[in-house]
Amino acid sequence: MKNYLLLLLIAVFTFSCETAAPECDDNPAAGYLATADGKTDARDADPANLDIIDKYLDAHNAADVEAIFEMEADSTKQFGQFFVYGPRGEFLQSRETHKEFLEGWFDSNNPQWNTFFSYTMKVDGQVGEWVITGHTLTQNVEGEEVITYDVADFYIEDGKVGGFWVYSRASTPAE
Repeated sequence: MKNYLLLLLIAVFTFSCETAAPECDDNPAAGYLATADGKTDARDADPANLDIIDKYLDAHNAADVEAIFEMEADSTKQFGQFFVYGPRGEFLQSRETHKEFLEGWFDSNNPQWNTFFSYTMKVDGQVGEWVITGHTLTQNVEGEEVITYDVADFYIEDGKVGGFWVYSRASTPAE
């Protein structure tokens, strides 16, 4: 009988203890943005942003400057006026300037993008979200096919492209 009471007492103490459920972060930081003020967490963002950028690059492949123009924001709360930082030091400060640049580039080089990765993220404290893409860019430069590998950081706010940076590396013959 004593053994039963002892066993019952152990069972009561074991199962009556409350344990707190571990906290679950539904969207843990997947990365960060480092600035002079320190590191700010970056998290997974809305996958719909990927479709926005896919359509934006499709419009570039079709040389549809009007569709591109309509997908761009005049300005954003985060950065102000629309902008583009190009891979060779170009800095375009408005949708109109970007449109003029593209019209000339499409006519002379027929650039074509082929995306091979795309990821969307949200930086804590920023209004909009980001899409980072990697793609090959094939264009005709003075009669020669030139291929580069590019990474672009697109800023999206209210469903529109507010600006972007492009980083580029030339392909090598072995690739």
